[in-house]
Amino acid sequence: MFDNWRGRGPWQGSSSYWMAEQRHYLSPKWILCAVGCSQEPKKTPQLFFNFFSRPFPTQTHCSHSRCAPPRTPPADPNLAKMEEKSTKYRIISFTTSNERDRRQWFSLEIQVRASRYRITVSPSNFRNSPLRSHEFQEYFAFLRSQHNNYDDDDSFEETDEEEHASRGPTMYDCFDWAATPCLADFERLSPALRLLEDPLVKGGQRLALSHFLAAATFECDLTAANDVLAPGDIEPVETGEDMWPSPRSEDDDTWATSFPSFSATEVAVICDDTEHPFDSNPTRVFVGQQKLYFKESPDPDDEISKKEVETYERIAAANLGPEAGIRTSRLYGVVRNKRDQLVGLLLYPIEEDTPLTFAIGPETPGTSKDRWAQQIQDTVTALHREGITWGDAKPDNILVDVHGDAWIIDFGGGRTEEWVDSDKAGTAEGDLQGLERILKFIARGGGDVDD
Repeated sequence: MFDNWRGRGPWQGSSSYWMAEQRHYLSPKWILCAVGCSQEPKKTPQLFFNFFSRPFPTQTHCSHSRCAPPRTPPADPNLAKMEEKSTKYRIISFTTSNERDRRQWFSLEIQVRASRYRITVSPSNFRNSPLRSHEFQEYFAFLRSQHNNYDDDDSFEETDEEEHASRGPTMYDCFDWAATPCLADFERLSPALRLLEDPLVKGGQRLALSHFLAAATFECDLTAANDVLAPGDIEPVETGEDMWPSPRSEDDDTWATSFPSFSATEVAVICDDTEHPFDSNPTRVFVGQQKLYFKESPDPDDEISKKEVETYERIAAANLGPEAGIRTSRLYGVVRNKRDQLVGLLLYPIEEDTPLTFAIGPETPGTSKDRWAQQIQDTVTALHREGITWGDAKPDNILVDVHGDAWIIDFGGGRTEEWVDSDKAGTAEGDLQGLERILKFIARGGGDVDD
């Protein structure tokens, strides 16, 4: 998605504000590991659903211990005391100006509780602040440098203190620098979290998915006077017809699905660390007693997400399932907002899944390689027989479960350059090209793509 926070973006009903700045949704690999999320974002900008959070007061470096398996959660009574803790915020995205703009600026988006905030930073709003202007230039240059990094692998990895000292600013430094002066005001504007009554949980309460989905959005400029940073006026972003489609009438051609729909308040989020619930993505959830995986839509009623639901409809109608030896991710239901718009998918979890990228290595037995290769071929063949395309064929979209079986996941479209050529994207031919490269990847025990 290309947009410019300083103007009306295309999501606001205007097609005349497509800009050259790219909005980057941040999804570092270590947080994917921490939450067990294997469906990483696509390289197509329209697809994103992973976030990470940053505690406040801030830390000096990343806690790499989060790459370890999930820890045993503390007692749930701590959850009720969550409001007594320091403010936390989730880092969502950043945008920068380009060479054609007359002034330099960057915009950062964070979430505090259930509200999102866009902070725009430009030295044009600094008065008598040479130190802050110098710091702006450092962070601006750093963010601009990240454009190429994201083009390469859609992620960044935080450095430790020694690396930080030698390599300059980090993403965390940039967000902390801009967000910290604003957090007190943001917290006052963000409603306190209401916990979901849950008789299945000790203490009777759990965070709902609605706590993680923004209920309101605000924006402000970061100002500086005499080198003291402070937020400018904090203005709400209109959430009427500019940002959201109008509620549908009964006469509208409404998108529908045979899968059950749930509100975000009905979905309970599994938090491994109840003292810092926003340190993990809201991906592991419960609906009643059913444990599920939540995949957030890029935008409400996003066409790609609706297409993915329709693909799962076809998979279900064709009775393609593990009983028939066909292993794909399966849809349980969808999440809709108060406007009846699709905001996410609820998928059945795959038991103790590991992406093929990490499951395979030089020491992988030949029997496992042969098994995975055959299972993947059988699944792709069965899908094509029903006229269903996989789309983004690559090892990251194959999970190996606790029983050693390979599952194909992610039917949201898109493609990854190394695996499917652009002229074959979204076609059966593209699937076969990706499959051929995946089979070579399996045969050699991982490594780089080999045509």
